Amino acid sequence: MPVLPRIAYCGPIAQPGEPARGGYESANRRLIDDLRVHGLSVAEYPYAPERATPAGKAVAYASNFAGTAARVLAEAARFDILHITPLRRHFILPEAVICMNAKARGLKLVVDIRAGCFIDEMDEGAMGARVQARLLRHADLVTVEGLEYVDFARRFTDAPVHYLPNYVSRGPEGLAEHILTNPIRLVFLARIVPEKGIETAIEAVRVLKEGGLDVRLEVLGRASPDYAKRLDALAAGLPVAFKGAVNAEQVRETIRGAHFFIFPTRHDGEGHSNALTEAMAEGLVPLCADNGFNRSVVADCGRVFDREADGAVYATAVRELAASGAWAELSRRTAERIARNYTAEAVVPGLIERYREIMEGGRKAA
Repeated sequence: MPVLPRIAYCGPIAQPGEPARGGYESANRRLIDDLRVHGLSVAEYPYAPERATPAGKAVAYASNFAGTAARVLAEAARFDILHITPLRRHFILPEAVICMNAKARGLKLVVDIRAGCFIDEMDEGAMGARVQARLLRHADLVTVEGLEYVDFARRFTDAPVHYLPNYVSRGPEGLAEHILTNPIRLVFLARIVPEKGIETAIEAVRVLKEGGLDVRLEVLGRASPDYAKRLDALAAGLPVAFKGAVNAEQVRETIRGAHFFIFPTRHDGEGHSNALTEAMAEGLVPLCADNGFNRSVVADCGRVFDREADGAVYATAVRELAASGAWAELSRRTAERIARNYTAEAVVPGLIERYREIMEGGRKAA
């Protein structure tokens, strides 16, 4: 039986059982857990937790990066591979130091590009772009979370480039009785910030209610106290429930039986949203902005609109799909797409095989 590689995993990582503070933390927590399920030894090198002030954040990250670099040097003999999900931009220099420390101690390097602004950063020469390009050239394997990035990443590296999408650990289950009922349940799941489109989602509910449709919007995620107050006022008198942040297991339990996932994101760094995949796994029909990798993930399972589309556009889609009977077919198609492409069973073995190949010194095109 082949020896399994030992992994040092570095990046934003949610604590077990705790709500993640963003897509990086959520995706990394899931992947680490599933690699362990497959028998791999994985040590975690998490980035510093969030701080309330910019100064506190700067101090925390500086201390964390220095400590992580020292630990990688001291503990390198315990591992075969450093897998890092870099935050890039102004973090890229300390991240490069961590990676070069690992390479100097003989570890293989996996650079995992997860944000949706990678092409723009490199084409525009954003902060740290040259360092990032050098880091990719030193990688033994580059993984990308969007198919759109595969050919672009190959411009910067001779290493294999592997598609590593976000996924769900468990595939769709128990959807036989998933039917469209009243109220029609809409779900918004993301960091609760303006650029993720929550105000557009609330506007859609207002339009639907004024049109006489029985709907309910459930909002899952963390908002700052000031923004939460603003949203409470915006949603006053509407069927909108703010449920706060929940962990990955609770997400699926909470949204089970809902009907539409509404995601009007305008976030410039949008990639492959964990929330999108989690919602689709429960048969929620996605209604998304054309941003990040939404279009390629959704395919023919929902609707994708212009980034600047207003709430009325999303409301019209809900009304038409509910009235036409098309929702049931789209819900079935959505769950099938996740089962086929975006589960641990579909994704994790391929990554482990790439790990093995770089341990063997292979340069196969992934």
